[in-house]
Amino acid sequence: MRKSLRFGRRSKALKDNSRTPLIKENNNNIQDGYDQAGDGYDLPCQNTFHEEQCLQNKNPVRSQELAQLLEVVPDAISITSEDGYMCTVQPEPSSGQHNLTLSVVSLIQRSVSEHFPKPPTHPDQNLRQHLLHVQEAVVSELVRLGPLLDPKGLMGCLIDCYHRQTFDHLHSLLQNVTSTHSSFVLMNWATHTYHSKELLGHPELQKMDPIKKVDVLLFKEWSEKAKDKLLENVQTEVRRSLEKILQIETRQGHCDCEEDYVGLYVDIIQCIDAIHKEAQKISSKLSHQVQEICFRELLIFVSRYNTEQTEALGKIANMDKPATIHFLKTLRTCKELKQYVQTKGTGIKTSPLKETVQTLENLEASALDLLMDVVADIAESHLKKYFTSDSRRFLLLSALKEHFPKLRFGLEEQKTVMDEAYKLIVRIYVKRLVKISQSKLKKRWSADVGQTVTEDAELLHNTISDLAPGVQQWNLMLLRVTDILECNSIEALKITVASMQKQFLTKSNDMEFLRTLLRWKGLSKREVTEVLDALPPDFQPRPDPDHQPRSARPWCSCFSCLSC
Repeated sequence: MRKSLRFGRRSKALKDNSRTPLIKENNNNIQDGYDQAGDGYDLPCQNTFHEEQCLQNKNPVRSQELAQLLEVVPDAISITSEDGYMCTVQPEPSSGQHNLTLSVVSLIQRSVSEHFPKPPTHPDQNLRQHLLHVQEAVVSELVRLGPLLDPKGLMGCLIDCYHRQTFDHLHSLLQNVTSTHSSFVLMNWATHTYHSKELLGHPELQKMDPIKKVDVLLFKEWSEKAKDKLLENVQTEVRRSLEKILQIETRQGHCDCEEDYVGLYVDIIQCIDAIHKEAQKISSKLSHQVQEICFRELLIFVSRYNTEQTEALGKIANMDKPATIHFLKTLRTCKELKQYVQTKGTGIKTSPLKETVQTLENLEASALDLLMDVVADIAESHLKKYFTSDSRRFLLLSALKEHFPKLRFGLEEQKTVMDEAYKLIVRIYVKRLVKISQSKLKKRWSADVGQTVTEDAELLHNTISDLAPGVQQWNLMLLRVTDILECNSIEALKITVASMQKQFLTKSNDMEFLRTLLRWKGLSKREVTEVLDALPPDFQPRPDPDHQPRSARPWCSCFSCLSC
C-alpha cells in the first residue's frame, strides 16, 4: 500500500510538469517525454553503447504491473544494470510510439539479474553443473515471460538483456577458471549449447526466435578472449603434465611388466591427444593452434628426456650386469613418439616437428650404440677365453640368454637389437678365430676346425632365434669361413671368396680382412693376391689422400680392425 501511494505521488508530480522536455540533443533535436501510464511513470531511455535497439513498446505498461510479471520489487529505478551495461528500447521511426521508459528497462534488467544463477565459488570444480543451471534458468524465464511480454512488445528487450547478462557472466567465469578442461567446457557451451535446442533454440521459443537477436560481435569478442585463455591454459597444463611424467619416469628405475614398458609414451600421447580431441569439438582452427602448442611443449620434453636418458643408459651400460630392458624400452618409446609426431603433425609445418624427430632418432642411435657396447664387451670377454682355453665351452650363449631374456613384451625391439648383436658377435668370432693358428685350434678342438666352426654357427643361430624368432641368419658368414677352409683349389676358392664378399663384405676396407683370412688358411702371398685380384673391380680399395682414419668402435662393422 505504501508503494502504491509513493508511486502515485511521484506520478502526480510528473503530471504537474507534463510539458517539460526531458531530453535535449545538440540544441536541435528536442524529444519530449510524457507520462501516459496513469499511476505509473514512463521515461525515455537513450542507447549509449550499441547500435542494435530493442523492440518498441506497442502497448504501454504500468511499472507496477510489469514488476509483478517479472517477479521483482519496483524499487529505485536505474538505467544501469548490476553488470555495468545499459539497455534501451526505442520505437521504429514510422511507429509513432514513445520509447520504453527507464522504469520498464530497469525492471527487466533487475529481473534478469535476480533470476540469473550466481557464479560458483570454485568454477573449476563444478562448472558444467553451473552452466546447466544457467541454461535452465534462462530457458525457464524466457518461456514463462514470452506469452506475457511479447504482446506488450517487451520480449525483444528481455532477450537482449539475457544475452548480455549471459556473456557478462561468461566473462566473469573466464577470469576465474584455471584449468584447460574448464576452458573447453566454457567454449563448448558458448559455441554449441547456447545456440542449441536446449537453450536459445528451444521449441517453445521458436516464435520469438532469440537466436537471430544474438549480438554476433559480442559473441566474437568473448570467443577471442576465451581462445587466448584456453591456449594459455593448454601451454601451462601440458608443460606441467609432461614434467610430471618425466619425474615419474626418472624415479621409477625399474621395468618389471608391460605397463612399465609402455607407460611413458602412452601417458605422453594420451596427454596430448585428449586436449587435441577436445579442441576438435569446437573448431578445426582451434585444434590446429592447440596442436602446435602441444608439439612445442613435446619438443621441450623430448630434449630433456634425451639428455637425461642418455646419461642414465650410460650409467647402466657401465654396470657389471646391465639390465638391457631399459635400452629396449627407450627404443620403443622413441619409435612410438616419432611415429605419433609424424602421423599427427602432418598439418603442422613449424620446426618443432623436425627437431623432435631428429632428437628421438639421435636418442635411438645412442641407446643402440650403448647396448652394442655391452654386447661387444660380453662377446670379446667370452670369445677371448673360448679361443684360448683347452676346454671347448661356448659360454657366450649362456651369457646372451642372461642379458637378453625372453620377454612377453618388447619382442620387436628385442628382434632389432638381436639382429645387430648377431652380426656383431659373428664378426668378433671371426676376428678372434683368425688370430689363433689352425695348429693350436686343432690341438684344442679337433683336427677338423671347419666342422667345429659350423657347429658353433648352428648353436649361435639357434640361441639367437630362440630369443628373437625370425631373426636373419647372419651365421652364414661363419659357414663361408668353413667353406674357405675346405676349398682345395684356387679356382674354387675364388668363387667362394667372391660369394662371401657379395653377401657380407660390402666395404672396400674389408679387403684387409679377406687377406688375413686367406693367409690364416695357409695360402702364400702370391696365392692370396691371385684370389683377391679375381674379385670384382668395384670392390678394390681406392686410395683417398684426404681420408683420416677414425678410431674403431669396439663393435666396428668392418673387419679391417683385426688388431682390436
